Amino acid sequence: MASFVKVSPGGKYFQHDGKVLVPVGFNDAITWPSLISLSYGNISAAEEYFEKLSSYGVNTLRIMLEYAQDRSGVSLLEKPLGVYNDSVIKIWDEIFRLAEKYDIYLIVTPWDPFWMYENWDVNPYNEANGGPIKTLSQFLTDPQVKPWQKERFRFIVERYGSSERVLAWELNNEIELWYGHVFYKADYTIGNEAREWLGEMSAFIRELEMELYGDTHLLTVSTARPGLTGTLAGKLYRFDYIDFFTTHFYFDTVKNPSDPLAIARDVSANINYHNYLFGDSLPFMDSESGPIDRWPQPTGFDAECYRAFSWSHLASGGTGTGLRWPYTSPHMMPDRLLGVLSSISRFIASGGIDWLNFKGVNLDMEISLLSGGKTFHTCSGNDYENLRELIGWAMSSSKIGVVTLELKGLEQGKYRMEIWHISEGYDSQPAEFLDFEFPLRTNIGLDIDHGSFAYKIYKVE
Repeated sequence: MASFVKVSPGGKYFQHDGKVLVPVGFNDAITWPSLISLSYGNISAAEEYFEKLSSYGVNTLRIMLEYAQDRSGVSLLEKPLGVYNDSVIKIWDEIFRLAEKYDIYLIVTPWDPFWMYENWDVNPYNEANGGPIKTLSQFLTDPQVKPWQKERFRFIVERYGSSERVLAWELNNEIELWYGHVFYKADYTIGNEAREWLGEMSAFIRELEMELYGDTHLLTVSTARPGLTGTLAGKLYRFDYIDFFTTHFYFDTVKNPSDPLAIARDVSANINYHNYLFGDSLPFMDSESGPIDRWPQPTGFDAECYRAFSWSHLASGGTGTGLRWPYTSPHMMPDRLLGVLSSISRFIASGGIDWLNFKGVNLDMEISLLSGGKTFHTCSGNDYENLRELIGWAMSSSKIGVVTLELKGLEQGKYRMEIWHISEGYDSQPAEFLDFEFPLRTNIGLDIDHGSFAYKIYKVE
């Protein structure tokens, strides 16, 4: 029997075969420079790419099953509906083979609604092209379109569902936007439509997977809004049909960046908001973000912004690093951004933290970093009760200098603190170790000669 990815015991991350999976990765696409070689049958180039990702510690890719930007339909899975594109299928056969070889997990999204909307006049779901609906606003509700959707899910599950490198099936992308808000539907309407659709599709997939594999993959969905409130939150922030939720962190500070510290504040606040709503018991993560309104960014500044985003996402209690959309030229993740992920991957892999049981509860109100300058700090712990493990991250617009970490709420005992200097050009290894006893010592004085640092604190006795 296959062993599929599940939510970890602590509820914050994922697990596979008893090992933790903390997502470290980004978005990719079958038509981007990173994977386009598969369209030409250049398997060796794709192999080199996956090998490179593995060497940087990347373990997660989010990829849309098709990419509807090309109006010819060459990158669509079906055209017309029911006629499957052998070229796209071969690409995905190789993606799964390489994912399994290099231990990279996939979040697979079956549709590309942005380009479906932009190119609706040539899309196979359009009634004018022999499809079942007149407008994308009917995609979640029309009884004629749902059988086609289920057949696509059937194809995905039957062909790729045996793979243990599926992190999750993302049932739909930005579900409240492209089928609702872009057509001026009210939150109440799109909330009901999306919830009913998610219920029907999740039931279909789970029944099929149990029949085929005796187990089910995780299911998720994404929204374009970074955080839902009010009626829409009440409709969609439920977990009977899905296993975890993702949103797209397109804050103004991220879309058109000018201040990395502002990015970190917005990211950590959104993580904190959702962890509060979800009771610190479910994974929550960004699944698409980046400088969408102004790209490409200057190389060094882009890396600094990405470092602020990714470290604050993890340290504040988010599930992994978040998943950036590259927004680079050429449109693929460059080494400078992969280096940010490499640092975080080493931080996670180096030990000290029981990630499987780590709840990632945000402790920004309990643990303080006192600084004479403008320094951002965020941290999270294994639990509010029996607190014995912490991770944290701090960043300043210049050298951080002398700071004091004020500790509260730890279990009594002996602890070790690892201090990681996180800066451009520095290999990510713990630079300092400090041993102390709590509560005999509650203040930790540090002198940081860099613009950012991360830390772990864990009980040793």
